Amino acid sequence: MKKYLPKKLIKYLSYEFTKCFLIVALVFLSISLLTNFVEELVFFKDKQIENFLLSLVILTSLKTINTLIESSIFIFLFSGIFFFVKFLKNNELNSIKLSGISNLLSIFTPAFLSFGIGIFIIFAITPISAEGIKFYEKYKRNYSQNDNLIVINDSGLWFMEKNENNYKIIRADKIVDNDFSKFYNSTIYTLDSDFNFLNRYDSKLVFINKKEWILENTKLLSGNDNAQKKEEKDYTLNSSIDINELKNLFTNANTISFWEILNSIKKLNDRGYSGDELKIKFHKYLSLPIYLFSMIILATVFTIIIKKIIVILSMFFLE
Repeated sequence: MKKYLPKKLIKYLSYEFTKCFLIVALVFLSISLLTNFVEELVFFKDKQIENFLLSLVILTSLKTINTLIESSIFIFLFSGIFFFVKFLKNNELNSIKLSGISNLLSIFTPAFLSFGIGIFIIFAITPISAEGIKFYEKYKRNYSQNDNLIVINDSGLWFMEKNENNYKIIRADKIVDNDFSKFYNSTIYTLDSDFNFLNRYDSKLVFINKKEWILENTKLLSGNDNAQKKEEKDYTLNSSIDINELKNLFTNANTISFWEILNSIKKLNDRGYSGDELKIKFHKYLSLPIYLFSMIILATVFTIIIKKIIVILSMFFLE
C-alpha cells in the first residue's frame, strides 16, 4: 500500500520554515553589516581614498557574504529553534499529530530543506563569495602596510618584498619540506625604489630561518656585470618576511570556490606544499549540508524534547 504523503502540509511546513529562516538570516545580516562596516571604517579612517562611503559599502557587502556563509550553521540552528517554538506556541504540532501524521514530518521537512539550501550555498554562493573576497583583499592591499605579495602559477612560486629602499622579487620552483623552510632552484631579483635592476641571485637551495635567508650554491649577477659570475658561493640575506607570515600570505582559503578547490590543491601539491588549509576548507564544504541538516535535528532537541522533559519534571515535583 502506498504511503500517504501530505504535499500541502509539506508546502506549509517549508513555507513557515523559510519565513523563520529569512527572519533569522536578516538579523545575522544586519549584525554582520554593522560589524564589518565599523571594521572597514576603522581601517580606512586615516587613509585618503576616492568615494570613501561607496568604497566602504562595497567592501562591507563583499565581506558580509563570506561572513554569512561562515555563520550559516548558527543561522540554521536559530531558525530551527524559532520554527519549532512558533509551532509549539500555536499547538500546531499537536494538531498535526492528531490528524494521524507523525511529528517526524515536521522535523525532517525543514531538515531536508536545510540540506538542499546547503548544497545551493556550496555550488552557487561560494563562487560569488570567493570572487568577492579576492576583490576585497586586492583592494585593501593597496592601502595595507603589508606590501609583501605572493603568487603561484605554472612557472613556480613568486614573492615580492618591499623594503624602505628597494624591492625583492623571489621566484622558486617548489617548496622542499612543505613548511617554507627550503626553496629549490630560486632566483632573487633586487630592484631599487624606481624598479631599476641592481642584482640577481641564482640559488640551487635556499634555507629560511625566521627572517634570515641562507642561499647555498648561488651565482650572483650585478647590474654592473656584463656576464654572470661562474663561481658559486653562499650568501645570507635579511628579509622582512617571516615564515608564519609567508604561510598566511600563501593562500586564503576563502578566495577559492568549491569549483576551483581541487585544482588549487593539486597545483599546491605539485609545488611541494600540502595546502592543508584548502583541504580543510574542502571538507567543510562537503560537510556543510550535513551540518545544516543536523542543526535542525539539534533544534528539535532544544525545543520539543526539552519541553517534554520540563513537563515531566514539573509533574514529578508537583506530586
